[in-house]
Amino acid sequence: MNDDVTGSDAPLDDSDVALLARVATMLDVADPVPADLVERVQFSLALDEVFAEVAEMTRVLDDALAVRTDLADATRTETVTFSAERLTAMVTLSRVGTGRVRIDGWVTPSGVRTVALRMQGQDLTVQSDESGRFVADDLREGFVQLVFHPREGEDTGDGGGLVVTPLFKL
Repeated sequence: MNDDVTGSDAPLDDSDVALLARVATMLDVADPVPADLVERVQFSLALDEVFAEVAEMTRVLDDALAVRTDLADATRTETVTFSAERLTAMVTLSRVGTGRVRIDGWVTPSGVRTVALRMQGQDLTVQSDESGRFVADDLREGFVQLVFHPREGEDTGDGGGLVVTPLFKL
């Protein structure tokens, strides 16, 4: 009987362990795990509106520059559109200071409705006006999820009517 095992069936030796350590270091440098990955996953899994409709997200980045302004004074804005069967919402994200963001949003069909912002460590509720406009100001940068409630007096037929957005970063 031959006890010599070679190839892929052989047990790992010190040279294998050293090689795997170098590969791990290379991968940590080339493609590190995001520092906030666990936070993102936990927040995303915390969705308690399991039966809510999830809106599809489209994002457009824009650097808004006024005439005769310095590039350092540019306001970074992003427009995000969420589309679902029940509604469409467009939100503009504007930087309003270091680490602070303002959301200006419009939702159709228009009408007064509650818009909840779910953020880590903070939840905020705002109301849209009759034209569907809503504002949330002086928010911390980070991840947020919007939850659109049915309009006042709206019969959703299924007892729910919530529309939630995917988690996105302010």
